[in-house]
Amino acid sequence: MGEFAESITIDQLNDDPYLIYARLREEEPVAYVPALDQWMVTRHQDVRTVISLSETFISYFSKSLILKVCGEGNMLATDGDPHSDLRGCTDDDYARETLPAGLRDHVRTLADKYADELKRSGSPADLKEQYFAPVAVLSEAHILGLDHIDPEVFIRWAGGMNSAITNFEKDPARTRLGEETRADIDRVLIPYLEELRKNPIHSTLSNLLHSGRATGQPRPIQEILPTVRLILTATEEPGNGASSTMLGLLDNPDQLEAVKADPSLLEHAAHEGLRWRPPVGALMRSAARDFELGGVTIPAGSGVAAIAASANRDERVYENPDAFDIHRPMQPHASLGYGSHRCLAWEQVPEIIRISIEVLLERFPTIRLDTDKPPVRYYGWRYRGPSGLPVRW
Repeated sequence: MGEFAESITIDQLNDDPYLIYARLREEEPVAYVPALDQWMVTRHQDVRTVISLSETFISYFSKSLILKVCGEGNMLATDGDPHSDLRGCTDDDYARETLPAGLRDHVRTLADKYADELKRSGSPADLKEQYFAPVAVLSEAHILGLDHIDPEVFIRWAGGMNSAITNFEKDPARTRLGEETRADIDRVLIPYLEELRKNPIHSTLSNLLHSGRATGQPRPIQEILPTVRLILTATEEPGNGASSTMLGLLDNPDQLEAVKADPSLLEHAAHEGLRWRPPVGALMRSAARDFELGGVTIPAGSGVAAIAASANRDERVYENPDAFDIHRPMQPHASLGYGSHRCLAWEQVPEIIRISIEVLLERFPTIRLDTDKPPVRYYGWRYRGPSGLPVRW
């Protein structure tokens, strides 16, 4: 074990993991970090190896916080046939072919609605809180079939669950918050799921109950609840991704003017924002067997953190990787995962980001950072997002 990896603290990672990742990539690309009781994998190719070798680096890990918070049997903590069964219930809803079937129009409608509210509230404003977050969570809610729930409820649910999922410090208050949030989710959704068992509709939640089942024989609610809770933890990710992408543009006026002049660049900008500051910084796995990677052996049974945020800034792959640059050549990034466990919404997230920024720039062409407020602050390493995004116009 290297001296640097041994010295890493959770507080340091939460504050600014990128300096740590850069040093690990150079000195200890595969390193055991005692503070986390995890192996960190930081180089692009090694991260891709971990994520791609699904039989060697499995998703189930008995010490997983996602397992404890969302429950046994959630889609992210299963492998093999159980995972394929759950994934098969949702893939059609999140496939590229479904995007033209109304999601783009729905996102634009939501963006217009919240842009109207921004206009009414007036400058200055917090773009993350007042615009990107509600547009993102309601876009995801539409796919799930939960349009009737207030966006602030989704944001509260995601925040409470994710606080517990990232509780590597073992803070009892955060553990309680996760338990209370989980109970609130179940209280609200179980009656709705009972109704869907009797009267299916076209939605992800309904499909989780009925897809692949004989008519009148839906899955038990307790079988799908862990996956439902898991999906709800991700509803804030597109809003964080959109906020980071917009921050990158606002910090680079030449790039902001370029996307105003040519909105087709926003697709590239969305992926650059996800590469530059991904909402999900690490993808967690467990070693099913001893495996040599980066010149060291990861022992069977070990927890492994494939650090997507580090892979996205690997100097071996990206030129000037710490910079936000929409003009860099398009290259694959690790932010949405690979293979069978890649993000369900890997097609939708960039589209939600693209459309929400496009509408924003159409409606607020003079938008700029509010320099009277402190600089935007980020926090976290497993999940990482901005505290806000203060702007004026």
